[in-house]
Amino acid sequence: MDLRGNPGGYLESAVDMASWFLPLGKTVVREDFGPNIEEQVYRSKGYDIFTDKLQMIILADEGSASAAEILSGALQENNIAKIVGTRTFGKGPVQELIPITSGTSLKVTAARWLTPNGISISDNGLTPDYEVKITDADLKANKDPQMDKAIQLLDNK
Repeated sequence: MDLRGNPGGYLESAVDMASWFLPLGKTVVREDFGPNIEEQVYRSKGYDIFTDKLQMIILADEGSASAAEILSGALQENNIAKIVGTRTFGKGPVQELIPITSGTSLKVTAARWLTPNGISISDNGLTPDYEVKITDADLKANKDPQMDKAIQLLDNK
C-alpha cells in the first residue's frame, strides 16, 4: 500500500480502510483530549476479509500525514503490515473549526491522535520498520529503493 505523499483525509475513511484488514473491535486509533477527559477509541468494523496469510508493506514518507498515518499506525501496531520508507509527517492534532462571524472562523486543536499502543502521531510521526531514503541520485536514475525494499521483504516471506 503506497501512502507516500498522501496528506490523509477523514478519520472515518481511515477507520473504514483499517476495518478491511482488522478483526471486529481491534483498536484503529485513540483520540486523547487531555488528562481530565476520557479518550475516545475508534475500533475496526470487522470487515476483515483478508486471512493471516496476507503479506503487506506500507510505503510511507514525510508526506504521509493525518488519516494516512492513522491507517499506517493501526496496521503496523496490529501486526498486519510493516512500514518501509521514512518517518511520517506527524499530523496528529485533532482540529475543530469554530465559526466566529459569517466571514471568519478559528481552527482550534482539541485533541491528539494516538496509535493503538498510545504513541502520539503528532510528536514525531510514525517510525518505519525499515528506514529507506530516496536520494537525488535515485530520483535522477528513476530508482525507487523504498519499493525495491518492499518487494525484497515480500519475496523473502
